[in-house]
Amino acid sequence: MVTRLSDYALIGNARAAALVSKTGTIAWCCLPEFDSPSLFASILDPERGGHFSICPEGTYSSQQRYLPDTNVVETTFETATGKARLLDAFAVQTEEARKRTLFPDHEVLRVVEGLSGTIAFKLEYTPRTYYGRNTPRLQNRRKLGIHFAWKGNIYTLLSTLQPDQFIVEEGNATAQFIVQPGEQILFSMSYSGQCPVVLPELPKTGLNRMHQTIAYWENWSSRCQYKGVYEQAVKRSALVLKLLAHAPSGAIVAAPTTSLPEHPGGGRNWDYRYCWLRDASFTVRVLIKLGYTDEAHAYMNWILHATRLTRPKLQVVYSVFGHAKLKEKTLDWLRGFQNSTPVRIGNGADKQFQLDVYGEVLDAVCAYAPLVKTFDRDTRKFLIGLGKIICRLWDKPDNGIWEVRADLSHHTHSKVMAWAGLDRLLTLAQQYNWTDAPLQLFKETADRIKQAVEEAGYNTEMDSYTHEFYGDRVDASLLTLPLVGYCDAASPRMRATTRTICDKLLKNDLLYRYRNITDGLQGDEGAFGICNFWLIEVLVKAGEVERAIELFETMLAHASPAGLLSEEIDPDTGALLGNYPQGFTHIGLINAALSLNEVYQQNIKHYAYK
Repeated sequence: MVTRLSDYALIGNARAAALVSKTGTIAWCCLPEFDSPSLFASILDPERGGHFSICPEGTYSSQQRYLPDTNVVETTFETATGKARLLDAFAVQTEEARKRTLFPDHEVLRVVEGLSGTIAFKLEYTPRTYYGRNTPRLQNRRKLGIHFAWKGNIYTLLSTLQPDQFIVEEGNATAQFIVQPGEQILFSMSYSGQCPVVLPELPKTGLNRMHQTIAYWENWSSRCQYKGVYEQAVKRSALVLKLLAHAPSGAIVAAPTTSLPEHPGGGRNWDYRYCWLRDASFTVRVLIKLGYTDEAHAYMNWILHATRLTRPKLQVVYSVFGHAKLKEKTLDWLRGFQNSTPVRIGNGADKQFQLDVYGEVLDAVCAYAPLVKTFDRDTRKFLIGLGKIICRLWDKPDNGIWEVRADLSHHTHSKVMAWAGLDRLLTLAQQYNWTDAPLQLFKETADRIKQAVEEAGYNTEMDSYTHEFYGDRVDASLLTLPLVGYCDAASPRMRATTRTICDKLLKNDLLYRYRNITDGLQGDEGAFGICNFWLIEVLVKAGEVERAIELFETMLAHASPAGLLSEEIDPDTGALLGNYPQGFTHIGLINAALSLNEVYQQNIKHYAYK
């Protein structure tokens, strides 16, 4: 049984996703959308959650990786009698190919291929609907596959094995088979919510669909314009972001999972299958710099559409379709990953007030602006309206970037992002000649915010910016101050703040987001992935490049063998913690690599990168 997140890799089709382990087990999969109820959830409960496993019988060793420049997972098995590999992918096609062929809503393709010797395999197909609560009744319909229906949707497992090789009970299907060198055995698990149901063909076109999927990802990767240091890590992170993108809407979810704990046995288990506006500015900048302008357009269009439901105010988090209510519930029948309860769906952050999101959205729009000639009247009115709300609310306490579930506070980072929002609006208004914008109000308010931050958000005795006004503690969000242009990373105050953050929050070269700050939650947590990359960027901008390289390579060393990073890392054990993989962490990796590459290009012979 797999108990480490690093033993999983992600597959998907930009609508849904699944985690497949190095033991050949699909242990997490929700269909038809990221936030749909799970079909397989053994990662949250090995007994009740459901799984789909293909692995050798008896003792074996295995290794997992992605095929280069793709989101196709290759798991190589070796036993005393032979060697074989398993390819796993959600089938994907170009829009042109979709016009020419019938295609189910979703299809997971699994191909077992013998490499040497002979290996005996076993298959277990144990779907469980609604997060493991229901056991479906499976039917062996011979050439039409193993079938079950739930809420009008059809789920079908097809195979190139003979129908008689399957043993089908009410909620389980098993099979045993032998793989010879060069032999390929195909499995297709499809979901269809349409009528009549479309069943993918096997074996005639199954391998073709796998080859088309590989080609699709290779072609998408080839569009990446980044050439520089840590190129493979950047490309892998870009591929992760593509897996987290929801193609029908343009949204990008924070992670494809729920309730993977921030610390084993703790209660900090959250559902991240939604879209946080806070990610917007960093995400848009990354997409544009890597050359993925189509994805940047789609993401920005989603932001402008989703926020219509809550205008003129912004909500912290939305569903991929822009739903604003994400009621948080507990699934008390699941044991949780490593017995970490509760298992939650929904997210209570939908009710919080977080001032910083206004600045992040406006910063994203400013980064996106070079891609468009103008903004329509409605969008301009909306953006100016965000500035007016900042002017009205900037001096109010909020929940802050870390979504604390304790008393509201005057968070320094929130105030700085309010300043950044107004600063970006002034830039946009000048660029597009928005004569109806109250520019004087925006400028005067921005000046007042900056004065307040410098007076109340900086502790002269500590010689550091602080977590909250008139406080005496730091948190890692302060590292974003130079990243959003509030100050220079090499300024005396920022240098001192960076030193304090490292002294207080760094352990084994991994950075916590905060320590000893009351957040209204029980349990501990690990070092925060995105914060480590913020620190790396700040060090680069302050000229401490060698130290930044050390920290960057520390983060790479903690990635899974497939190159994936979670939300957090345990500084003591190196274990990946929290929802996995985490888009925000991979966004941070890309931005940090871009910063390092700028320095490298300026002095190509001086710095040694791996």
